[in-house]
Amino acid sequence: MLATRVLFFSLVLCLNLLPLGLTPLTAADWHVDPTVGSDANEGSQSAPLETIQAAINKAAQGDVIHLHPQGAVYRQSAHFRTRTGITIEGNGVTLDGADPLPSTGWEEVEAGLFRRKLRRTALDRHLLLFDGRMERMGRTQSSNSPEFPPVDELMANQFCFENIDETSGWLYVRGDVSNLQWATRVNGVATSGKCRDLVVRNLRARNFLNDGFNVHGDCRVLRFENIAGFDCFDEGFSAHESAECSIDGGLFYGNENGVADVNEAETHYRNCEFFGNVNVDVMLIGRTHSLIDCQIINTTSASALVAGPRSGESSFSLLLERVSIQTRDKQEPARVRLDGGEVTIDELVTANVEMNTTGAEVTRVKSEPTSE
Repeated sequence: MLATRVLFFSLVLCLNLLPLGLTPLTAADWHVDPTVGSDANEGSQSAPLETIQAAINKAAQGDVIHLHPQGAVYRQSAHFRTRTGITIEGNGVTLDGADPLPSTGWEEVEAGLFRRKLRRTALDRHLLLFDGRMERMGRTQSSNSPEFPPVDELMANQFCFENIDETSGWLYVRGDVSNLQWATRVNGVATSGKCRDLVVRNLRARNFLNDGFNVHGDCRVLRFENIAGFDCFDEGFSAHESAECSIDGGLFYGNENGVADVNEAETHYRNCEFFGNVNVDVMLIGRTHSLIDCQIINTTSASALVAGPRSGESSFSLLLERVSIQTRDKQEPARVRLDGGEVTIDELVTANVEMNTTGAEVTRVKSEPTSE
């Protein structure tokens, strides 16, 4: 009788603890391989699924999704909609927002100028890759983004897009059309709704019309490890609303903004590098942020770091701990603007940096910024 009661209370205790974040004993592994898989498969290593989305839809709390083969390119996106306790082990896979365009079927308008009819892209943003090199024609999501040049003014390896109607348009390309890719997907990894305890590791995202990693919704305790977001029309990584994210080991380059965290977001970057972006390398205008053991290498006309509260009434805090900000391949200083809130600086090293801290309450823990 005593043994029966002990077993009963042990089962009750286990059931009560599961909602607190303990991994269920039935946690499963899901395997994805777009080269040999099918979403009709069971998702085992010998019978993998074809898409990450199918694995996410099937996964439960405590499950791990494994991407195969190692280092592969997936022309896919992944979206977590109100999910809890799921891990993606990326195995060095790259999510790619672009698809190859056929080398045949182009209409030659004149010598060296070609066009083909395509569906209009989401958000009417346009990224074309020439031999793997991303070209945005100087366009960004900002209000002062330049218009495409007239078709007859296109130079070699340039393009423009002219809308035909609500669903289609003409893509014009000057030059070789044998190795082109056209961005068609919006985000690499995205969240929405209420998400908790998600882990994404060893995954890269490139060539998306919006963000490589896009966190929306009431999402807490999200961990990203060894990721890269690059060559996207908007951000490599962005957190919105009340998101709470930690990023350990990240590369963010070639985007409009390397990262941009806003609203009530709380984000913490460790061992990350930011460089080669168009507008801002690091933009932090949420609620609570930190950069620890990070490097900002400012190589373009973009601002290196812009941080502060969205409005004067909002609370804001930023920790810069063992951070390096420097320029490379440019004479102009990197621009840093801390617009307000509480900023704690602990071992910040700067080289050729113009820093504006007007309105911010700055506390220096160990050392003053240094210039070389």
